[in-house]
Order: sequence, then C-alpha cells, then structure tokens
Amino acid sequence: MHSVVSSNISKVGYDEESQRLDVVFNTGKVYSYEKVPKYIYTGIFEAESPGAFFRKMVIKSGYKFKQKKK
Repeated sequence: MHSVVSSNISKVGYDEESQRLDVVFNTGKVYSYEKVPKYIYTGIFEAESPGAFFRKMVIKSGYKFKQKKK
C-alpha cells in the first residue's frame, strides 16, 4: 500500500497479477476493486486530485468491488 495525498483516500495498493485495486479511504473503510487496469492505479498518483480521478475512472466504469474487513 502506498500513501496518497487526498481528502478522500489515504492509501492505495495494486496487485498486477489479479488486477485488484485496494483503496483505504480516510474514513477507515477499505474496498477492493476487481479487474482494474494498471493505468488507473498509476493515474491515481499522477492526478492533480487523486480522489477526483478515482471517482471518475473507477466508479463510472463500474468495476465490481467489495468492502474488506479492517
């Protein structure tokens, strides 16, 4: 997991083999998104607003997700 400077997201992790994107929100909730291309993971770190980029690319694209236990 890598830290992100964002008002919504605190950490992001990515497993290249399974294409799983794990996101820890500032609320403490952790979500795991399935079959997410790596460019979305890298784009979060390159974006001016990581949270806005995440919302635009992940939520609108409709990746399957599940909330993970802490």
